[in-house]
Amino acid sequence: MRHLRAFLVLAEELNFTRAAERLHLAQQALSAQVKQFEERLGTPLFVRSTRSVGLTAAGEALLERLPGALAELDDAVAAARRAAEGEIGRLTVGLLATGPLDLTPRVLREFSRARPGAAVSLRNIDFSDPTGGVRSGETDVAIVWLPFDPAGLEVEVLLEDSRDAVLPAGHPLAAAEEVGAAALAAEPFGWIEGMDPAALDFWTLAEHRDGPARIGAHISGFDDYFTAIRSGQAVAASPSMLTAAMPWPDLELRPIPDAAPALLATCRRTEDPNPLPAVFARIAVEVAAEIG
Repeated sequence: MRHLRAFLVLAEELNFTRAAERLHLAQQALSAQVKQFEERLGTPLFVRSTRSVGLTAAGEALLERLPGALAELDDAVAAARRAAEGEIGRLTVGLLATGPLDLTPRVLREFSRARPGAAVSLRNIDFSDPTGGVRSGETDVAIVWLPFDPAGLEVEVLLEDSRDAVLPAGHPLAAAEEVGAAALAAEPFGWIEGMDPAALDFWTLAEHRDGPARIGAHISGFDDYFTAIRSGQAVAASPSMLTAAMPWPDLELRPIPDAAPALLATCRRTEDPNPLPAVFARIAVEVAAEIG
């Protein structure tokens, strides 16, 4: 870059004194830079005499193309700096049973306003990965429900939410206005093979029963879980923010007053050279604080 700019200024001025002044260099330093550049190219670029400086054919060819190339290079360097500062780049956001929440589109809108140059992709992740695809590298950041093993991850809690019993229409537990956690824990749940043990215990209310959970249906994601509930194969202890967004009239919802609340959070990798996940997480915290 130093050699290219020295060549360009001298080619424009065709005068060592004026070119050196523009470059804030001594004439001797400019002459040395031009000579080094010619040696690297293996051809003279200037014709020098005691009275004038001119361009060789090689110098003319280089001058014809160099201004545009330098402008593109400057743009590339500026883009690299903007990416390093989190102004532009790519971000893949994982959603784990969090797409229907009011908070999610608000966070995405605020992020787009704050970083209009960032390209955002969304991924709905199944229940087998409670980190929302972050641990596997499928996503850069995710809006998820805790708990799970946080090793190697940055987790920031956004909101706390009570849980509802989600029951099929006509279920005996729906006869009461509330459902006790122990009573619900005795019912069959959806089962996700290979799921994080902490997450599986939490969502099947393990602390409120003796022995393993009853398996009502093997599931992988949001839709098939609630299909299993609607068909009478399973129940769920779901965050109330999520149950409020459910569109199905054939489900019964009852609060579980003695169940631990669910925690909504963002999740991202601890060691991530991409600055955008941290920006997204910060904006999510701000939006959640506004919601209260």
